[in-house]
Amino acid sequence: MISHPDFEFVDGWILRETKWNPEKEDTRATVFALANGYMGCRGAFEEANPRTPYVVGNYINGIYDTPLGKLTEREIVNIPDWHHVIVTIDGEPFDMTTGEVLEYRRELDMRQGILRRCVRWKSPGGKVVRIETERFISMGPPNVACIDYRVTPEQKSEIGITASIREDVTNNRCESHTRAFRPVAYKDGISVVLTTHDPGYEIGVAVALDVKPSVKWEKAVFSEQQTSRSIQPVRLGAGKTLRLRLYAGIADSRFGIGGAGRNAREMASRAMKEGYKGEKGLHVSRWREIWDISDVVIEGDDDAQLGIRFSLFHLLASAPWRTDEVSLSARGLQGQDYYGSIFWDCEIFCFPFYLATQPQVARNCLGYRRRTLNGARRKANNYGYKGAFYAWQSQETGDDQCALYVFNDPRTGKPIRAPYSDQQIHISADIAYALKDYVTSTGDWEFVWESGLEVALEIARFFADRAEKDTDGTYHLRGVLGPDEYHEMVDDNGYTNALAKRAIETAMTFMEKAAAEVPERLIQVRNTIGLSDDEIELWRGVADRLVQQEPNGQGLIEQFAGYFGLEDCPVDVARARLAHPQLPPGGPLGPFQSTQNIKQADVVMMLYLLRHAFSTDVKRANWDYYNARTSHDSSLSKMAYSLVAADVGMTEPAYRNFIDTSHIDLTADGPHWNHGVHTAALGGAWLALMHGFCRFEHDENGLRFRDWPLLPEQWNRVAFRTKWQGQVVEVVIEGRRITMNHLSDGGDVTVFTPEGSTQLIAGDEVQFTW
Repeated sequence: MISHPDFEFVDGWILRETKWNPEKEDTRATVFALANGYMGCRGAFEEANPRTPYVVGNYINGIYDTPLGKLTEREIVNIPDWHHVIVTIDGEPFDMTTGEVLEYRRELDMRQGILRRCVRWKSPGGKVVRIETERFISMGPPNVACIDYRVTPEQKSEIGITASIREDVTNNRCESHTRAFRPVAYKDGISVVLTTHDPGYEIGVAVALDVKPSVKWEKAVFSEQQTSRSIQPVRLGAGKTLRLRLYAGIADSRFGIGGAGRNAREMASRAMKEGYKGEKGLHVSRWREIWDISDVVIEGDDDAQLGIRFSLFHLLASAPWRTDEVSLSARGLQGQDYYGSIFWDCEIFCFPFYLATQPQVARNCLGYRRRTLNGARRKANNYGYKGAFYAWQSQETGDDQCALYVFNDPRTGKPIRAPYSDQQIHISADIAYALKDYVTSTGDWEFVWESGLEVALEIARFFADRAEKDTDGTYHLRGVLGPDEYHEMVDDNGYTNALAKRAIETAMTFMEKAAAEVPERLIQVRNTIGLSDDEIELWRGVADRLVQQEPNGQGLIEQFAGYFGLEDCPVDVARARLAHPQLPPGGPLGPFQSTQNIKQADVVMMLYLLRHAFSTDVKRANWDYYNARTSHDSSLSKMAYSLVAADVGMTEPAYRNFIDTSHIDLTADGPHWNHGVHTAALGGAWLALMHGFCRFEHDENGLRFRDWPLLPEQWNRVAFRTKWQGQVVEVVIEGRRITMNHLSDGGDVTVFTPEGSTQLIAGDEVQFTW
């Protein structure tokens, strides 16, 4: 049993809802969303009104638009609703807000990536009908989605069906992203082609329709914002079923040869020819392959099993499987919040999961950063610096979508200066951190030589230029915003300086290896970016003398210069000083700026990322200190507190924060939780489990248990698989025993434990007890 009152958890894989609450439909549409990396579809009902805010949503990864002419209002596009189906019973439309819902079930089958619904409904006229639907976004052909829609009346009734493609959908930032909407005649169903404002993407949406028993379709009806097709109403006897199978094809002008509309129609027709069973088979088979390496089994705790499976399902659904032209946005493909932009959420919180189980996805995420390197260069240049200053909110080009004025003062209506774009310089260091982890885990130095080397050098160049030299020879990063967004314009934030130092050192390491192994490539890159020996020597000086926040006599690390001198008061006391409830708590107008209270993990996040550099005593001291002063007003926060708590043996708070993190979208108890999943929290759940409780990680020399696992007492068994440099290893933790199986045919894998190292031979098994 799970603790959430609104859901059931069936067979360890199915999330089921049996009571419909229309007031929660905006959040439920997020929970029950589907995606395949190319496109996403929120879990709204087929008959839902596309004009209802935050309910109906369909998105293509990487399709953004600027309808109002302002770059900072650019957002991912809610494309036309391709799954709009209206059923009538004796002329009365099926609508759960009218009549009477006699039975209801909606379920997300996470094993197969399928959304199902079953409703027994009594119409206002007294007719009872059963509606059963099944939907999937194909993990096979990426441009295909299918619906199986069944209508079974309990009395003799006249049944009608209308399928529509509706363009009158809601968007977060504007009324419409369409400057041209063209219905196109289509023999197998209905289709439209639309064009966005900027840069004028063409999007094709086609729906092929098949009804059994066969009935005659009326001619398509075109209007300004939708195209529809209806069957001639058919009389059905009691218990007889009318079945609609809907095959959608979605295409855009970025990929493929030919027009997006034609491609969409061809995809829909091909899917209909393949048949529902065939398309479903391809889809389910692919999900089986994905779960075979990416699943995590937790026995003895349904809450934990649901949390991790739900987290991984949505991360896998939104992953950029097929191209490095796109990446993972902060809300996945399940909503439009934060414009659909890519943040540090990807590299720091989600990337490690992809790296450990689906390294090609991790490679694509980094490839996206290489593709957007020129945008990062432009941003650095705009602020007067060399190198690559990556966008806080990134989209196709890497130019920053984050506005300098995000909020308005509710008291005056005047805009408030926001520091996110220009002060959160740690974004570039976060990307360098992921790049170093990638090559450590995969050994893919070819990627470094092709793409990563230039990225690493330009990031190092930025930090060396951004650092300010003091009279004593030390370097400082002043006027920054660390992970804690409630303290603006601070100097020498511990997290930022530590990761900036690591970024420069990563670039130096890459150069040294390139000089030894691919000197021609190093010369080529240096010539391309104009990197001199004198500049490299400057980098060494900055890396050696960049101020680092070190533990004091009590083992505490100051979050930034002067932090310990701020007022120390409880979080609630500081929050009560808000001059207006809609004012941001941080910054010059908020009460947190002058106190030690923080928004989210900052020093504690650093203690996780650089966990090998700090003792248990230092980690424990800082966890205790900062936990009491953290408001956790960010979805990114609790995972770090879970990780460090598990690291130092505090299992109970580690578990509590893990559950809060992995259930964050299931509970939906915060602001704008209905606009998509929180990918950073979902990735953080995996990190808390793997690096926290299991204390397991990848090392450049093999797989490592940093310490013996310390699982919550109710967990009987944890099992997972991982890839390290092409080798697949299965890990099972039961009680005080670890069993590891080498499942590949490749070379040996070295396993490090607190007691030493062991060679795991291909096809063999080893066990450790403690």
